[in-house]
Amino acid sequence: MSTAAFTSSIDGAVATIELCRPDTGNKMISAEVAELGARVRAFGADPSVKIVVLRAQGAAFCLGRDATPGEKDGRAYGVREAIAEPILSVYAAVRDCAVPVLAVAQGDAHGFGCAMIGGADLTIAADTARFSMPEMNGNLPPTLAISSVLGKVPSKRLMHMVYSRTTVSAADALSMGMVSEVVPAADLAKATAATIGCIIDRDRRAICAVKEYMNAAIHMDPSGSARLAANMLGVILGSEK
Repeated sequence: MSTAAFTSSIDGAVATIELCRPDTGNKMISAEVAELGARVRAFGADPSVKIVVLRAQGAAFCLGRDATPGEKDGRAYGVREAIAEPILSVYAAVRDCAVPVLAVAQGDAHGFGCAMIGGADLTIAADTARFSMPEMNGNLPPTLAISSVLGKVPSKRLMHMVYSRTTVSAADALSMGMVSEVVPAADLAKATAATIGCIIDRDRRAICAVKEYMNAAIHMDPSGSARLAANMLGVILGSEK
């Protein structure tokens, strides 16, 4: 499948979505954002898929969302439906995807792009990549982007990034939990392949169980998370052939 903004394919157990508008920094309009969310959901529901890889062409990963002309002129509900819902659908699709979503940041990610990077289950970044949530430059609170990384980035680090409009390095993004691994740009493909290999050689049920547990346990008290851990392990062990 392909659109003007991205291509998608499945190769064995690996589903790949590649942003393919490098001349614009891989920006997407709302309709394309909605299509991206739908594609992630479809891949997550495919029983042959064990990982969804989100990557991009060109120098930048994604420099944000491209505003549709006139979209700010509507009433509050219309703005919510036209702007907020497509963006939130992507964040929800990544969160609800049964298998892990791996983002590969070969270059800069700002705004919506930064939120996708931070919201992914795993993110491997080139050491030259940079990240920011610059919406406050236009007096727009980046609440949607913030919602994508809550629970993954410490609140004080996140608030400092938002209020100061700071662009952080890949090393700083790693220290604050925005990305999970940083490698030299020349080694990005090798590191990505290694991580993918570590995942797809495992049973899909075990892969899905880890993500399901992580999504649920973070919102539970210690006793509840411990009991859920035991129950899910029991299900997996009891399902072995």
